[in-house]
Parts: sequence; C-alpha cells; structure tokens
Amino acid sequence: MNECPYCYARVGPNDVVCPNCGKEIERWQTGFYTRQRLPTRKRTAVWAVAAFALLLVVAGFAKACHWI
Repeated sequence: MNECPYCYARVGPNDVVCPNCGKEIERWQTGFYTRQRLPTRKRTAVWAVAAFALLLVVAGFAKACHWI
C-alpha cells in the first residue's frame, strides 16, 4: 500500500485517483522510490576501476616502504 501525497490516506499501488480526497496521483508522488540496478557492463567497469585504484594504492604503499 502507498500513501496519497495530499491526504495521506492509503491507496493501492495501481490507483490513479485517491479514494479519500479524489485527487489524481502520479506514480512518482507516492514516495516509494526504488533504486535501479546498473547494467552489467557498467557495473563491471565500476569494479574494474575500483580494483585498479586499490592496486595503485597498494603499489604506492609498497614503494613508500621501499619494498619495490
């Protein structure tokens, strides 16, 4: 169940009009937002960049400690 953004009455997820106040409700107004997952290709790119950044940090630490 969602809430009407005007009168805070409970409305169904597919209701277009609030049964309590009669105002029209858009889907984005109900306050229940879901985060969309990144596509697999972009997610892989993000992990690759993060792994490369971690590798740079470890290499910098190793060089600062004169291990390399």
